[in-house]
Amino acid sequence: MAFDPTKAGKSLCACGMVADTFGGMCDRCVSLQTLGLTRDATPEEVENAYRTLVKVWHPDRFAHDPRLHKDAEEKLKEINSSHDYLLSHPKQTSSRLAEKPPIPERPFVPSDFEFEGEETEEVRRILRRGRKSNIPGILLKAGLALGAVAFLAILWLAGDSFLSNNQFTARAWDQLKLEVQHDFASHFGGGSSTQPSRSAPIPSQPDAVGAAEATPPTPIGKAVAAQPQTSAAKPYITAGLTPFEVISVLGNPTSSTGEKMLYRNSEIDFKNGQVAGWKIDPASPIRVKLWSDSPSVPGLNTFGVGSSKSDVIALQGTPTLFSDNDFGYGSSHVYFQSNHVTSWKNSGSTPLRVAH
Repeated sequence: MAFDPTKAGKSLCACGMVADTFGGMCDRCVSLQTLGLTRDATPEEVENAYRTLVKVWHPDRFAHDPRLHKDAEEKLKEINSSHDYLLSHPKQTSSRLAEKPPIPERPFVPSDFEFEGEETEEVRRILRRGRKSNIPGILLKAGLALGAVAFLAILWLAGDSFLSNNQFTARAWDQLKLEVQHDFASHFGGGSSTQPSRSAPIPSQPDAVGAAEATPPTPIGKAVAAQPQTSAAKPYITAGLTPFEVISVLGNPTSSTGEKMLYRNSEIDFKNGQVAGWKIDPASPIRVKLWSDSPSVPGLNTFGVGSSKSDVIALQGTPTLFSDNDFGYGSSHVYFQSNHVTSWKNSGSTPLRVAH
């Protein structure tokens, strides 16, 4: 095949086309790489990959983070550009590899190898010198890494000492360490089946749970009366957990029937394989928690008809009875329809913070 002088000095892509980028790839291969496709991808595969990536990188999914939103816009431009290029440049059988200019033969000149031994030895000396020069850099990087580890260890010990000895943070800090330990053992330590596979965050609002949370703080300087020892607090049960995750926290239920697990006088309800409700005995140590789906109204002091579930949770905490249309706080109840309050039953034992 005749030599094409217009391609002399240009590198070829692995597909045989002339490389158009500094990475040694042609525009088609770059577009295929952006969409995660191979060189033999069909137009249907191009369209399917394009639709999937548009859903993944649509900027509206990152509206909460301006930086991610901007990155998603840039990524979507690349996806659109690659899609348009592949549709306008269908796959072609290329014989560009055969068009690669032949290497001209050069006559053998004995003088070319007169100093072969000396040149080889010089190259070896350079390589040895290069290997020696890398040693200080490696040692410096290792020293920096060890220094960073030591600094983090000192920072952790100082923070742990401060938080553990502070009466306002000791309990929450100990609980956080326990739950982190549970997570680590579950994922990396191959712990027993009683370790939770997922822990709920520490609450930052009032909570209606079992007796394990009702223990008042010990006054400073006063003698502590003898109390029965209790096991460490377990992570929360919350909406959305699977039956396996509930069992990993609470152990095997007393009994179970279909979409319900019973733990003595408490019950956990499931829907579509996830926790959708519960009814907790006040004397039970089971810890449950609901978090608001959206921020509550600033300065909210009471709720009324039309208030959201998030407002009720912000004011009343986690209910001991939880279902889609009913929150129970002791003998008081708040009823919902379409996630908004429609009515309530107020009890003197557990008063509701409703507008009068």
